[in-house]
Parts: sequence; structure tokens; C-alpha cells
Amino acid sequence: MQKHFVTSVYILEDNRILLLMHPKLKKWLPPGGHVEENETPIEAALREVEEETGLLVELFSDEHVWIEKWNANSFHRPFLCLIEEIPPYKDQAAHQHIDLIYLARPLPNRQIRQTPDHPLRWFTFEEVRSLRSDEEIFAETQEVIQAIMEHQACQK
Repeated sequence: MQKHFVTSVYILEDNRILLLMHPKLKKWLPPGGHVEENETPIEAALREVEEETGLLVELFSDEHVWIEKWNANSFHRPFLCLIEEIPPYKDQAAHQHIDLIYLARPLPNRQIRQTPDHPLRWFTFEEVRSLRSDEEIFAETQEVIQAIMEHQACQK
């Protein structure tokens, strides 16, 4: 089965999380997309966020060791990694997404950019919990957001 590397970014601000209505899946999801050839996962994450939301973001850092040398440099590690089963769609065969999931906060002085293709909305954690699982949002998306909420509470 074909495997594609993708990134997703959960953007947090003021106890809210930014989600977009995915045009094909018709579910609330974090911004994200495919890692392009010769692109790092970090570059893909930042590019996808800007393309889909208009925001510039800062990724959360939770590194154990940070290296900055001429021949080796650390980069932000994901908050979570998932292998997602993607069903066939039009001319695309079923495949898997290897999803590197990051947490971020928006940089100041940028507003979200609404587009007809990607309606965006800030949700409180309670609002996410009230979405109908597998109708409005995937159950695993709700579970990830619950884990993020618990992780953030532990960080305070």
C-alpha cells in the first residue's frame, strides 16, 4: 500500500483551537497536508498552515535535547504521530497517511483568512466535545484534542 507523509497542526490560542471544515471530508480538522519532495515536515506544517489559514505560527517545542552544529541540527518533533487509513477517492487508490502532528500558537498581527474552500472556526474545548463524532468530526480528532487539553493543563 502506498504511504504519504503528511503534517497536521493544532493551533491554540486563549483556550481555543482553530479547525477548518475539510472540503472533501466535510469534517472539522486541523490545517495540514502532504509533505512535498525536498521539504522537511516542519516546512510542510508551516506552509500548510499559512496556505489554509493565512496565519504564521510558532510550533511548540518539547525537546529533550536541542543540537545546533554545522553538521547536525535539531528540529521540532511532533506532539503525536498517526498512521491513517485513507479510502479510495475518485482516481486515487486507498493509501495511508503517516501524519506528523504538531502544536502551534499564532504569531501576533495576523488574522485568519476565510476562504470558501476552507471555512475556519475557533472552538473551545467544550465545543469540540459537543460535535457529533464521525458526523462533524472524526472520533480520533476529538481524542487528540482531549489529549492536547490534558497536556496543556499539565504544562501550567
